Amino acid sequence: MPPKKRPLEEGANGDDSRKRATPVSSATPTKTATPTKTATPTKTATPTKTATPTKTATTSNSGATAAAKPSVKAVPSAAPKAGAIRGTPKPGIRKVGAAALANRVRFPMPAATAVKKEAPPPIITKNTLVWFRNDLRLYDNKALYAASLRAKIGDKKNVIGLFIASEEGWEDHDEAPVKIDFWKRNLAVLKESLGKLYIPLLVKKAASESEVVKIIESVVKELDVSHVFWNAEYMVDEKKSDASVKSALIKLPGVYVEELEDHCVIPPREIRNKTGNAFTDFESFNEAWCNIVETNHRYLELSPAPEANPPEAKQTYADYFTATVPSSHPHPLDREEIEQLYPAGEEIALKILKDFVATKLMDYHRVRNSLRKSDSINLSPYLLNGILSFRQCVATVRAANHNKIIVGNEGVKTFIKEIVWKEFYRHILVFFPKVCMNHAFKSNTENIRWSNDDRKFQIWCQGKTGYPLIDAGMRQLKTTGYMHNKVRVFAACFLIKDLMISWQKGEKYFMNNLIDGDLASNNGAWQWCASTGVESQPYFRSLHPIQESQKFDPNGDYIRQWVPELINLNDKQVHDPYHTLSAKEFGKLAYPKPIVDHAEAKKKFVDEYKRILAAK
Repeated sequence: MPPKKRPLEEGANGDDSRKRATPVSSATPTKTATPTKTATPTKTATPTKTATPTKTATTSNSGATAAAKPSVKAVPSAAPKAGAIRGTPKPGIRKVGAAALANRVRFPMPAATAVKKEAPPPIITKNTLVWFRNDLRLYDNKALYAASLRAKIGDKKNVIGLFIASEEGWEDHDEAPVKIDFWKRNLAVLKESLGKLYIPLLVKKAASESEVVKIIESVVKELDVSHVFWNAEYMVDEKKSDASVKSALIKLPGVYVEELEDHCVIPPREIRNKTGNAFTDFESFNEAWCNIVETNHRYLELSPAPEANPPEAKQTYADYFTATVPSSHPHPLDREEIEQLYPAGEEIALKILKDFVATKLMDYHRVRNSLRKSDSINLSPYLLNGILSFRQCVATVRAANHNKIIVGNEGVKTFIKEIVWKEFYRHILVFFPKVCMNHAFKSNTENIRWSNDDRKFQIWCQGKTGYPLIDAGMRQLKTTGYMHNKVRVFAACFLIKDLMISWQKGEKYFMNNLIDGDLASNNGAWQWCASTGVESQPYFRSLHPIQESQKFDPNGDYIRQWVPELINLNDKQVHDPYHTLSAKEFGKLAYPKPIVDHAEAKKKFVDEYKRILAAK
């Protein structure tokens, strides 16, 4: 299997790696500190005067409020060394060490000499550039809003959008064709929305990931850009690409870059346990997350849409406004059905969120695992592809719960907990990058002896295992690019613990086919099922595909929808036709008998897991 996207080492996304810190809010040059008066060699007790506070424009990394106003920060005087006398010296004789005295003799500092500091060159704001990736939206987009604020500092300067399509990169990252199609359809809608604000959107094609740097550098030079903004990504390949872009841009005179934390409510490195390390259990992470968000509302502050460019931008960038963008991508599914199931656009996504809050949120804890079509919720393609932000979802449902997330309605708390799970898996991905490199979180489980039976794997992919619930889920995925979240767990557990096929193969297959495929969540869920992850089910627990079917699809409606061979069976037969029908009746169904015996398969997996535990 090809290597996966990899988050950088700890600290790679911190402030220390952010090029020249770019003030989003002010073009005023930083004032140089007043020269410090230096004590004469003979009057050693005279206290040094602290420099006048310097106005420091802070680089915003948290959204609209921080970006809008420059902060004034006093530069503290140096901390006194051990043994230094504070305040006014007392009269009397002070002893000076021999080494200090020798240094004074060799390196005297004239009393009248003042250290001169050159003022840094003023920051000149020209046009600003926003590099869109997994954030194709106007509202609550930190990079877009910060770019808009910066552009207003300049004299009639413009915000310009950029999206780079990298077919090679998408293929290397196992992105599903139906998911790429969803991106492109949303990209076309975003271009139209930006156009109403006189903001041009450039769409460039990169033949390889290495071309991304050249494209951005070329656009910056061509369009007279002084500031480039984007929202940070957490995967290794993306971080490497971002670092390369940053390195190239800061070498250009007068060009600044700003990378903002946008994808999580709480950025991964801002939430740690009491020892300052990463959380590795979900319940502790969830408790800390909820306490932080409940008490610090800045994490749920939403950025407004950007302000419009001057109307003249329509003429200045006429070629870009009239250029068409790719609005579709080839995939094997029924295009008309897919566009009906997942219509593109931020306004559509916001409406789906609003309807969900109005009709299903308060009962979400009861209906989230329901397989009935009427209980389905269609938010995840928009949420995991950045058409909606995590903050928007949490802020919206929190408002429906009297602005509370820890107490109140169970449906609200359950929905928020699912958002926290997604952030937890991003947290793990950042601190433990091996998990997205085909490695198990529990290292010893990499010694499990998996089956290489490709025939069984293909049977699972086609939804012909002889277990109706598993087959229904796999056929739903094959037809719509989506599978009910609960059924994903059943299908994954069946591949791993019944067929003894590695979780890595299943993870890749899901990513290749899901419209809402998300590396962090997909990897976390597969390792949970395989008992190899940071938070995983016990190795001796194996979900029984027939019992789970009877529990979550009691009337068999979900099975009948996706496995039409069983449409005429009653509610008991539909879950297990092989054992509830006579051989003659079963033979008429044109449906396969079970590929494995569940009890025997479970024992085989447990024995193998015990083997690796004993080998520790």
